Amino acid sequence: MKKDTFFFVFSLMGSVIGYFILQSDLHASVTGDMLVKLGKGLVYGSSALALIFFILLFTPQAFRAWKKFAIWFIPLAALLFIFYPNPGSGDFFSPYPEQVVRWVSCLYVAISILIIAWSSFRNKKQT
Repeated sequence: MKKDTFFFVFSLMGSVIGYFILQSDLHASVTGDMLVKLGKGLVYGSSALALIFFILLFTPQAFRAWKKFAIWFIPLAALLFIFYPNPGSGDFFSPYPEQVVRWVSCLYVAISILIIAWSSFRNKKQT
């Protein structure tokens, strides 16, 4: 199995696990809030990763350029998801954690697609 395929399948599994965490009855427990946070982070974050790995399956020459970006963005995003506090209002200046996860995931996808497109364009231009 190629490494791109492995990463794609692994990220899809993360999305499925996050979905099942959100759908489970464990929310009533003491650790319910933490599980909801984990589930939402897995659903949005892993779905964004799966989308990018799917694109990289068709543009393997761009993997190296994308990896330079992802190697610092993904850990920073994970730390933000873990330590982001629960705000009160949910407006633009103090968004809910779910909104932050969505925004960061969308930003990750947008930047990743730009990097992959630029790298693919540059590789085609050189050949």
